[in-house]
Amino acid sequence: MRVLSGKPDTHDAPRYCIRAATSADMKTHQQPRIWNITQSDILWEDDYLVAVNKPAGIPSQPTPDRSRDNCYDAVIRYLQQQRGNNAYAGLHHRLDVLTSGVIVLTKSPEANRGMAAQFQSHTIQKVYCAICISALQPVLQDNIAPADPFSGEPFEIRAPIGEVPDQKIQKFCIGGKHRKPADTEFVCEDHMRLRDGHLSVFSCKPHTGRTHQIRVHLSSIGLPIAGDPLYGMPLLRSLRSIDPQRMCLHAESIAFEHPISHEMLTITAPQPKGFREFVEKARRLSQTL
Repeated sequence: MRVLSGKPDTHDAPRYCIRAATSADMKTHQQPRIWNITQSDILWEDDYLVAVNKPAGIPSQPTPDRSRDNCYDAVIRYLQQQRGNNAYAGLHHRLDVLTSGVIVLTKSPEANRGMAAQFQSHTIQKVYCAICISALQPVLQDNIAPADPFSGEPFEIRAPIGEVPDQKIQKFCIGGKHRKPADTEFVCEDHMRLRDGHLSVFSCKPHTGRTHQIRVHLSSIGLPIAGDPLYGMPLLRSLRSIDPQRMCLHAESIAFEHPISHEMLTITAPQPKGFREFVEKARRLSQTL
């Protein structure tokens, strides 16, 4: 039987959990794309936690379209191979559908309280890798970003994020409806100038957890993530022959205290092969200028 908790009534409940999903439940899912988790997808695991490397294009949790596979159901299927119908998973954080990388789930209700407390107190440290494109003269807002975001010096964007009103799809912006404080730290780790713009690689550390936070903050200063369908720009003409065919945002690592052993953990998801190839191909193009 499925036990869903969309609005938890206790402070330590996960945002979403399933206990003992049955094989009958799974047969009703006619997913066009099934993610069957293998050992190569497991980044870290013990009796209380499991961390997986979510592919881009897979939602973190079930959607209204029950034919669509998702990370949550994939983890349940993986755990059922070990525990049968006693399989349990608790989801305390999510990644955007188009974002790949590390996501951690609890395997036991005992671990929920410790994980929930860390997410609520913002003590969990997450690092993302973003590949950005921009015009030759990016729009840099003096009150938000430094004059030279490509310098390699860390900078923070502290700008509230809210909903864009009257949109058919959920979209966010600086300010907006029901805005909440948002704070992200950035550092440019690689940069190259092309004939019609820039390509840059940023390390991103969100200090708050707003929906689409990194995407909105980067787009707001004229440095949208390559391949972002909501906040991006058309791929530079010089890069169209090497289009990465995805949104270039990857959850690279997460650091936190184990909720049971209290050991400090840092779990890392290697950058996708396509990320590295895209950057290296762009570098070769930049060297022909």
